[in-house]
Amino acid sequence: MLIAGLCVFLQGMKKIFLALALSAVFLTIAAQESIVDTTIIHRTVMDMRLVRLNFVYTSVGPDGVTPTTLSGAIVMRHSIFTKENHANGLIIYNHPTTTLKYGCPSNDDDLDAEAAICFTHKYIIVAVDNYGFGVTEDKPQAYLNPDITAQGAVDGLLAAKRLLGKMGYYYEDRLLNMGYSQGGHSAMAVQRLVDTKYSDRLKIMHTYAGGGPYDLMGIYDEMKETNVTYYPCALPLILSGINETEGLGLKPHDMFTGALADNYEEWILSKEYSSTEINEMILGSIAAEDIVPGDPRDGVRLTAIINPGIMDERTPIGRQMKTFFKKNSLLGTWKPNPRTRVYLFHSRADEVVPVLCTDRMADFMADEGVDVKTEYLNDWPHTPAASYFFSQVALHMVRDTNKATLIEDVTDDVIDVLDSLFHGVSKMLR
Repeated sequence: MLIAGLCVFLQGMKKIFLALALSAVFLTIAAQESIVDTTIIHRTVMDMRLVRLNFVYTSVGPDGVTPTTLSGAIVMRHSIFTKENHANGLIIYNHPTTTLKYGCPSNDDDLDAEAAICFTHKYIIVAVDNYGFGVTEDKPQAYLNPDITAQGAVDGLLAAKRLLGKMGYYYEDRLLNMGYSQGGHSAMAVQRLVDTKYSDRLKIMHTYAGGGPYDLMGIYDEMKETNVTYYPCALPLILSGINETEGLGLKPHDMFTGALADNYEEWILSKEYSSTEINEMILGSIAAEDIVPGDPRDGVRLTAIINPGIMDERTPIGRQMKTFFKKNSLLGTWKPNPRTRVYLFHSRADEVVPVLCTDRMADFMADEGVDVKTEYLNDWPHTPAASYFFSQVALHMVRDTNKATLIEDVTDDVIDVLDSLFHGVSKMLR
């Protein structure tokens, strides 16, 4: 009897301690979930005023378990900030590749894509910095790691919703999800996470993804076959992310050769250089015979910048590399929600991300019964094509909001705004 009573007592104490522990966790999360500063950004185009609310929130670290503070930005038109207007809904904006510490949403004052969408629509945008930027800028970024990136984005969205609720903001029940390049990969990763784990809490109406490397395994196979990359900084970013998230403990000369190995910490980890500058430094450091002429950019032979074992499946790091590409490809890895409409865009002249990524993602979506629309350009390189993508996204949203079906229904002043933000697209939109 005494033993039974003691067991009951201990079980009761266990529940109390568990409740106290959970309370401590929730209090910690609440303490870390807050607006940290407010910035009014004035754009001369149409006298546009945006408000950016930088915030911090709790997500998880690279191990998927350890509570980690991340940061992001909530962006809205000034009239929504002052509550003169309510918002049409929320947008998860997944930012493209950045290698600069001030290139993430909480530090970037350009906000071209966000500005176009905020001005032509009354949406509130939630854009997280991703692990490795903002408050975690001292860490290597988890480049093209869909699990870490998507979890951070969804946790950031949920935190932003709570913060907006506390501040008394009203917005309609519409949730859109978008991104280009790395951001396109992240957008599809976010859709996968919402479909598989958050379908009871979040409903994405429309996902817009452009120029994204959804089929990383296909890219891996192509690189192995051609021994060429036209975006030299990508592999160093991927390897630094694997080294960080998997805790491999690799040194620069274990992964790279020549000047890249010697300058790895400055070029890749410092976050002081743009991807264009890193690519130029890599190109300038290798022998002429290892440069592959291209248009609009030259490529490099992989064997000139990485150790041969990196792409050799017979070596431990080679096997880990292949596993990373296979594990982080997004094709065929979940059952998409057929109620989410998907718009996929790619340029067939993309020299950075093979168009096969969009072809295969479109096939996967269609096979799963998703309402997917694809659009291709024939002659725009990767970076300029982003302008067209975001212009088309803005126009799609205008048509959806106004129940219009033709591009002629969009007013010229909207196209003028888009052309001012994304130079050179008006000739394709009119």
